[in-house]
Amino acid sequence: MSTTKNTKKNTPAIEWPSTHFTIDDVQAKYPDVVNITLRFRVKKAIENKEIVTIGKIKPAIGRPKLVFAKTNPSKELLEAAKVAGVLSLDEKATVPVAELKAEKKVVKTPPVPTESVTVEASS
Repeated sequence: MSTTKNTKKNTPAIEWPSTHFTIDDVQAKYPDVVNITLRFRVKKAIENKEIVTIGKIKPAIGRPKLVFAKTNPSKELLEAAKVAGVLSLDEKATVPVAELKAEKKVVKTPPVPTESVTVEASS
């Protein structure tokens, strides 16, 4: 019985797009790369400051997808991403709040008489 070494699959070097992109976009460009390997490379690229997270795309159903760009993205790239529907991570989500004004009800109580009452004791 002979043992064989596990050989690593030769995966290509990833060239990050010059525009904004998601992991699905890169997966479409490199279909031979396994999804978890691609996610690991994205994580390493963020740690090495090759790419940055610029926002997220929130689909109708499911989890939001993170959007990436090469480090130091230009204002034009960020504006193009915003037009494409990318929500910036810097902006806080705002929730409209209805303003309610309740009228204060003032209950008028009759004044307490200040006269002293004397009770005589009968013997």
